[in-house]
Amino acid sequence: MGQNFQMLVESFRRDGEQRLAAMEKALEAEDKEALRRQAHSLKGSSSNLGAVRVVDVCVALELAVSNRELGNVPVLLECLKQQFRQACTALQACLA
Repeated sequence: MGQNFQMLVESFRRDGEQRLAAMEKALEAEDKEALRRQAHSLKGSSSNLGAVRVVDVCVALELAVSNRELGNVPVLLECLKQQFRQACTALQACLA
């Protein structure tokens, strides 16, 4: 994919960072629906790029919010940030 793949990876990183920031704000505001929507969207873009660990944490986050298990959300969000960073690092390595 060459240049297109590089643009896709950069877009994924930017979008993911924005979604993670939006999830933090939603958590602070106790806006469960916004948190769930952001996790769902990040899950989709992560799935498209094969970031399966990010997808798994997004699924767990969506389920926690849907099941009103909000005590788990801060830990899941931190895990999601870590998995997202690792996915970005792995995708960047593919560009080298």
